[in-house]
Amino acid sequence: MYLKTLRLNNYRNFLKLSINFTPNLNIFIGDNAQGKTNLLEALYLIIRGNSYRTKNDQELINWSNKSTCLYGEINKDEENFQINLSLEKKLESFNKFKLIKTIKINQNIQRKSILNKEFKGVVFSPEHLQIIKGAPSIRRKFLNEQISQIYPLYYRHLTDYYRILGQRNNILKKEINQRGLRERLLIWDPQLIEKGSFLILTRIRFLKKINYLADKFHQKITKGKENLKIIYQSNILKDQQENISFISRAFEDKIKEHKEKEIKYKISLFGPHRDDFLVCINEFNIASYGSQGQQRTSVLSLKLAELELIKEREGVYPIFLLDDVMSELDEERRHFLLELIMDKKVQTFITSISLDYFNSNIKEKSKISKIEGGKIFAL
Repeated sequence: MYLKTLRLNNYRNFLKLSINFTPNLNIFIGDNAQGKTNLLEALYLIIRGNSYRTKNDQELINWSNKSTCLYGEINKDEENFQINLSLEKKLESFNKFKLIKTIKINQNIQRKSILNKEFKGVVFSPEHLQIIKGAPSIRRKFLNEQISQIYPLYYRHLTDYYRILGQRNNILKKEINQRGLRERLLIWDPQLIEKGSFLILTRIRFLKKINYLADKFHQKITKGKENLKIIYQSNILKDQQENISFISRAFEDKIKEHKEKEIKYKISLFGPHRDDFLVCINEFNIASYGSQGQQRTSVLSLKLAELELIKEREGVYPIFLLDDVMSELDEERRHFLLELIMDKKVQTFITSISLDYFNSNIKEKSKISKIEGGKIFAL
């Protein structure tokens, strides 16, 4: 799978852009705040239908305009797909706008879920270091996004789970009558347990797979000096049992045991919405004890493992987006990453402030462009 063409109109600081890509390595050079990250974001939007930087789609429209249009052509399994995505602000009432998002695949209007099913992308940016250092919610988001991309059924269960969780929390917060509260919880608890147990089991299996691959990459990068281990932290399970019945019973027992506590605090205290995972190197939690270099290498290993998992599932590599990561890695790790990309023939887009990070062999095999002030020039 590879992106052939991108066209933008009124997208962030790109007023008008049309560019073709090579199926291999595409390098974009430029100073900060010129549009490098905006370009990668647009590529991801074409592939996945949403930004990896913001939840507010209105931010994607150039500040002086009311709409933006993106067009991309993707080749997958020797078949070309034309993707059109538009965002338009429509005035509903005085000074209040409604945003209309339209996605078309080969001129047919489609849901974002169809786009997600057909096309895959993996992003690695400096912000992804928060997977190691940030709050548990960031790691849950990472898990949910990556598993959903590989297993669409997980996304449906995840959506159902949070809908049920919202209903349950609403009962805990607003129901005054104790008997009525308990009776209503008896309706929602089995549904929460069913959906939540599926999420926990899928996360355990996913982390087992990604741990195996990430550890292999990590050992190659560190020349066998470091072992990487991912440990799932469930507030339901003591042991990571890959058995849905066992998980469901443990979930049910936990809710029964702490029902009075949940009623007291008026919130659901247990379930996958509160789970976490640790990333360890040689048995030490690198969020607390790892160097910045170890943290960067661990995230890189996770992202490379994502590529392989998607390849295993889809039969083709996803598109790989690397946002200003060359400066985050030392020379040896940069060399490893670039050689791996070229060897596997993964279509990759890299942004960087300098061409000095790339040797002559890489430059000769790449398409190199410069981004300046929302415009792109061939080099």
